[in-house]
Amino acid sequence: MRVEKWAFHVYFLRGMFENRSYMRAPSSRSRWSLTSILLAVNVGAFLLECLYHGYPPRIPDNDYFALSVQGLAHGYLWQLITYQFMHAGFLHLFLNCWVIFVFGREMEAALRPKQFFTLYFASGVMGGLVQMGGALVWPSHFGGAVVGASAAALGLVAAFAALYPERLLMLLLFFIIPLTVRAKNLLLGIAIASLFCIVFPHSFLAMLLGGNIAHAAHLGGMLTGYVFAIWIFKRSRAPLEEIVVESQSL
Repeated sequence: MRVEKWAFHVYFLRGMFENRSYMRAPSSRSRWSLTSILLAVNVGAFLLECLYHGYPPRIPDNDYFALSVQGLAHGYLWQLITYQFMHAGFLHLFLNCWVIFVFGREMEAALRPKQFFTLYFASGVMGGLVQMGGALVWPSHFGGAVVGASAAALGLVAAFAALYPERLLMLLLFFIIPLTVRAKNLLLGIAIASLFCIVFPHSFLAMLLGGNIAHAAHLGGMLTGYVFAIWIFKRSRAPLEEIVVESQSL
């Protein structure tokens, strides 16, 4: 089984914005932000997954909810959504949820609720379709069921980088080394690493990041998030002006 667990344990354990704006309370009067709802559903789905498959979850390739070429061929289109809420283990879940928490709150503040959910799920769906397309062309490399919120989470990262390319992020490389990087460079680095691992699956980098990673899904999620953010904010002058002002203030 190929799980869509990605290499944020190498890229970073936590992303901290300079002003730590993601720690602010949501502006909505509701006690539950959209990001909190996504996190709660991911955690709840993982608990159900563990009850059914045990821990760590041993998800078969013919699972009804994990994404697979065979499942889509049988008409199980819901897999494009359900796979996004399944995870291969606690670390896989934690890293995805942390990224959703950090970047999701930023994007939730910038978008309307419908736009936010469209960004999130479109990134996950397109990431899954790109991975499945690769499985059709190169089954020995892309084959197997896929699980994980990584494509959707990376869609949030890409959208953030598209809107705030010069924003400085503080990262922990290998959990230890502090590293300051601009959002646009972070996105570029993840994209290059994912593409490199697809072209050279047996390289040192691919082995360092771990096996059974759906790199094609990551690229699909990032591309979708980036294009979506550019398209949305080109339709409105006000948000673009706010982005320019905020970038100049750094």
